[in-house]
Amino acid sequence: MEKFTQEQISHIAEIARQARGHILKMTTLANSGHPGGSMSTIDMMLTLYHMIKKDPQNPDWKERDRVIVSNGHISPAVYSTLGLMGYFPIDDAVAHFRQAGSIYEGHVERDVPGVEWGTGNLGQGLSAAVGMALACRLHNIDNHFYVFMGDGEQQKGQISEARRFAFKYGLKNITVFVDYNQLQISGNIHHVMPQKIVENFVSDGWDFIEVMGHDIGQVNSAIIKARQNPVPTLILAHTIMGKGIPFMENLEKYHGSALNEEQLDEALKILGIDNDLPRLKDKRTKDPLPCSHKEFGFVPDVNKGKNHIYDKTTDNRSAWGTAIAELAALNKDSQTPIAVLDCDLQTSVKTGEFEKATPEAFFQGGIMEHNTAVIAGAMSTADV
Repeated sequence: MEKFTQEQISHIAEIARQARGHILKMTTLANSGHPGGSMSTIDMMLTLYHMIKKDPQNPDWKERDRVIVSNGHISPAVYSTLGLMGYFPIDDAVAHFRQAGSIYEGHVERDVPGVEWGTGNLGQGLSAAVGMALACRLHNIDNHFYVFMGDGEQQKGQISEARRFAFKYGLKNITVFVDYNQLQISGNIHHVMPQKIVENFVSDGWDFIEVMGHDIGQVNSAIIKARQNPVPTLILAHTIMGKGIPFMENLEKYHGSALNEEQLDEALKILGIDNDLPRLKDKRTKDPLPCSHKEFGFVPDVNKGKNHIYDKTTDNRSAWGTAIAELAALNKDSQTPIAVLDCDLQTSVKTGEFEKATPEAFFQGGIMEHNTAVIAGAMSTADV
């Protein structure tokens, strides 16, 4: 990774201007969505996508860096970024945003090329990144994981579980962006639920970097530094809700409110972008819906071993513990690693023998069930 030249910064700023137009058009066309946070995030997201290992023509390339969007309601920013980076035609996302039957839903889903994790309930993205990072470690893939999160989202307890887990297992290849616009649906985050975001990350062993989230050069430098850190890193980005349109800026109303057509026309004039809403309306009405052709899941390559017939009475959990330990030993070099995650129940559910057989694939999550469950699910998306 290299520091951007001024020419590169100017290029990304121009793409961000175009992206803001797409964000506003798609939300107005759908008469719903979350433009405010999308516009406070877009500069960071586009900066990142100009730096990571990726292949838009092969979104599932195993060596890729992965971007997990935890606050998935900023889907307008995600679709604008991915479309402009070549993952799919941007007009498809703009015209069919939030249209029933379209893959371009209000919260991001994995049907969309380039989307790594579906979201609805906030607070799970970091746990998902941890799971994917562990899976890639087992597959000996050297890549990095980036998580976009909201500042209000930091009120969720599962995030603290994921922070501790990431630090414990040395996942220095995880970087979190917190979009610190300080607004959520009900208003100022400090009034809704006071929190100490930086202090909480630091207390769990993370490093942190503060940036102005709309300064592409600062964001570029922060990403470079985060990649070099020996521990996972928080990038706290000071941003402006609705950035780029003065009458939208710093108003929580636009967290989840679209502009009407008159306001859109005014906003596009501010951005210097043509208003082609009639063309997009026509496309929304007449074009076939963009549907998913993606297949999920995988066929595991697992040596099942032999069936055991017990000639002495034993309890189910002990038999299960013996079975998974044997599977671990049989599949140590398999293309489908077997991992076990435990929630401080090792002696109860008999996972100790598995840990002895395959210590590198045993993960003790302590009494943090929500985080551990999401980690397990995320690992399964990466063939573990």
